[in-house]
Amino acid sequence: MSWNAKQKLTILEGKDSDYFQSYSRLETHMNMLRDSVRMEAFRDAIVQNRGLFQDKIVLDVGCGTGILSLFAAEAGASKVIAVECTDIADLAEEIIRDNQKEDVVKVVKGLVEQVELPDGIEKVDIIVSEWMGNALYMEAMINSVMFARDKWLTRGGRILPSTGNLWLMGAYDPHRRTNLNFWCNVEGIDMGCVKKPFSKEPLVECVPIQQLLTDECFIHSTNLAVARNQPVQFQSNFQLKVMRSGIINMLVLYFDVLFPSGKSNKSVTLSTSPHSPWTHWEQTVLHLDEPLYVRIRDRVRGELAMTPTGQDGRGMNFDLHLSFRGERTRVESFKSFCSSS
Repeated sequence: MSWNAKQKLTILEGKDSDYFQSYSRLETHMNMLRDSVRMEAFRDAIVQNRGLFQDKIVLDVGCGTGILSLFAAEAGASKVIAVECTDIADLAEEIIRDNQKEDVVKVVKGLVEQVELPDGIEKVDIIVSEWMGNALYMEAMINSVMFARDKWLTRGGRILPSTGNLWLMGAYDPHRRTNLNFWCNVEGIDMGCVKKPFSKEPLVECVPIQQLLTDECFIHSTNLAVARNQPVQFQSNFQLKVMRSGIINMLVLYFDVLFPSGKSNKSVTLSTSPHSPWTHWEQTVLHLDEPLYVRIRDRVRGELAMTPTGQDGRGMNFDLHLSFRGERTRVESFKSFCSSS
């Protein structure tokens, strides 16, 4: 069985999974719509790029409330097909009617791996999708976008955003010991056995820049125009240069995505770096079991591998090899982290 066939079967079997249930909740969509950095990046990339969208057929993969589809209609698209699997599709249809765009935007309820395009449309010129998860690749939405690309995107068509980059930094969490010791006495109950599995979970947190101790290191990139539709898995060597002396007890993952532009427009970048304004993705942190006592210009070296996990492949395993030789500590370690979707 081909990967596309396996992908379609797995997603169909997992349609009622926690992942899809979470996107049925209006609170989830409110959190995304309230993310001004996210919204401004997509609006700038679409609405201020009329030359790219004028008279084009657009496919919105995982449209949610339909906001990106409405942006595309505002930018001059002749037709927008908004595909959404959850019951939010019914609300999206109503929102589009309330904004008098029902002649341009057509909502199709179902999985993108299962539906057919309406009105006899066989090809689209542009695909828009907010496909990014925490640490870029969690949720595996990227594979649904590439499925749509392979099936419907015309030759030379565009995907927004088109490229995702993953980055790594070293930092200090002043609350780590307190959070671990919490489990030792919960209302007089010893839950210390939870400390070990808790320490193996990647956590999503907002990391203040004051806690950063290293420069950033590029880890991985995906160009959706050319990448094969396969599960995202890789291993990447890294080297972090220490910029401030201190204690590194966590590694911080963040991403940025790039939007293609027309001939007369500047490209748009959406970043989730700790140095950038807050987004609902925040950052993904991997806590170390052995802290690194570092000085300026020290080097922290290692290898990070990511592989899909879970029946639907929407979670991620992180395998971290770490090597550090400093004046106070020498560490050679390996640790695995596992996230659910």
